[in-house]
Amino acid sequence: MPTRVTVDMPICGYKAIIRAEKVGGSVKLEIESDCEHVKQFADALSEVGMRDVMHISNNKIMEVAGNYLTPSCLIPCAIMNAARLEFGLISKSLAMKKGDLRIVFEE
Repeated sequence: MPTRVTVDMPICGYKAIIRAEKVGGSVKLEIESDCEHVKQFADALSEVGMRDVMHISNNKIMEVAGNYLTPSCLIPCAIMNAARLEFGLISKSLAMKKGDLRIVFEE
């Protein structure tokens, strides 16, 4: 069953839905958003390999993100987590039990 991740970014006012599914040795991605930058990013990144989810830098996700997205955009992190779930590097049952990841701004 594919992984579906919803990303809510109230600071910029956009949401996105990411669908990730392992097919062979890669994870195919579908990204939906009203943000034009995310749409361009999605067009440029349709799949990732295991190598792309093993390190925070020197991977296709972050390289492509640098061409389209701001450093504060949560989309690359969400893709990284969705792909890691599909590759079995994160427990799907644990992720579903916990439900969300958050950034909380505090004074």
